[in-house]
Amino acid sequence: MKTIRGFAVFAAVGLATIAQLASGAAFSPGNLAIYRVGDGVGTLANTGGKVFIDEYTTGGTLVQSIELPSEAGLNLVASGTATSEGFLNLSADGSKLVLTGYNSTVPAASSLPGSTSATVNRVVGVIDAAGSASLYGFNDYVSAGSPRSAALNGSNVYLTGANGGVKYADLSTLTAGSTDNTTTAISTTVTNLRALEIFGGQLYVSTGSGSTTRIGAVGAGLPVTTGESIVPLAGLPIFQSNGTTSTSPYGFFLADLNSSIEGYDTLYVADDSTGASATPVVGVGKYSLVDGSWVSNGYVGAAGEGYRGLTASVSGSSVTLFATRRGGSTGAGGGELVSIVDATGYNGAFSAEPTLLATAATNTAFRGIDFVPSSGGGGEFAAADFNENGAVDGTDLGIWSSGYGLTGAPKSSGDATGEGDVDGRDFLVWQRQYTGTPVAAAAVPEPASVGLSLVVLGGLALAARRGRRS
Repeated sequence: MKTIRGFAVFAAVGLATIAQLASGAAFSPGNLAIYRVGDGVGTLANTGGKVFIDEYTTGGTLVQSIELPSEAGLNLVASGTATSEGFLNLSADGSKLVLTGYNSTVPAASSLPGSTSATVNRVVGVIDAAGSASLYGFNDYVSAGSPRSAALNGSNVYLTGANGGVKYADLSTLTAGSTDNTTTAISTTVTNLRALEIFGGQLYVSTGSGSTTRIGAVGAGLPVTTGESIVPLAGLPIFQSNGTTSTSPYGFFLADLNSSIEGYDTLYVADDSTGASATPVVGVGKYSLVDGSWVSNGYVGAAGEGYRGLTASVSGSSVTLFATRRGGSTGAGGGELVSIVDATGYNGAFSAEPTLLATAATNTAFRGIDFVPSSGGGGEFAAADFNENGAVDGTDLGIWSSGYGLTGAPKSSGDATGEGDVDGRDFLVWQRQYTGTPVAAAAVPEPASVGLSLVVLGGLALAARRGRRS
């Protein structure tokens, strides 16, 4: 396991001064992590840029910047101009961040996305809450194309990129720092794919390719065998209203805001469409599940803002979204971190105004976003396995519900993040770690203090109802 070298970054009036530290500090639970490419010194190029994880508070204050290993041996770098790269995901148990890149020095001799994976291995990076990274190189993952997204459940990692469909590997069978590992193709229903997410024990993926799917469920639950299909979420638009211009989803987030509907009922999607339509689909969109089909509640944002990274936290019927946009494809880079609060609940009109929280320095670019990992996710039992019986299920949700609002609380009272409070962030960890059967649903107790009412969500039930431009 390699320890990440840390940097503190202080930005003022668009300028950045970077001072090297001995090592990256541990992440603070509840903060945000952004995948950033570029060190702010040289201009960005497709021959590669260093990769950093920038930690921000949810108010937009920079806490630290941690550089991924880039020494002799196995590195993780990214193309500086490929806006479809650099998605960032928490593992299903909330204990690690997972990301992708290339094993290359900077600069490479030629374009990294144009290289073969046999020559330039594509890399998966796994970062824990203490700021340590393990890297794994693969020789058959996205050859002659961009690696984009990874999702991690235990030791099982799922991978997507510009070609090859959904790939799978078991990291427990590999050695950290190794190269030329191989993957298994899980699904080739669509081969050009973008963001992966795990919600309620079900794997989902987005794509801007083809004419049948934009966001879909990959097989049933978390498959590890070949031949799986991607089942599109019903009702999501494939094209703009002009019938020819494709919609362009990247990151997405599923929430349950209506206890009377089985499964996830609200979907938020980051879309970087240019808006070539009388009623364009641009920015961050909200959809609600109505009679088995996803119906639009509107979009926040404007054409050309290039929303791609997306995560969120839920408190009652209010959802706070965090997104990255304007993630630059030129040498100067670019990027903004924004927050959007949607308090309209299930099937409510979406018309909030984004709040700008942070801006990328010159010669750097923002890519994906998620919450930072928590040390509460480590150990023999999952972070949200509050009764430590080896399963994250409805019983654990009941424990969280009973403990909601407590301070100075232990894990056994519903604290999954290890920060001593039982709140919505702990529910988010439970949601990601849920190991119940994807087709089952169970009523969730309601915390009286906030009037929350939640439901354990079924992956298959949802599937039937729940880069750079391709």
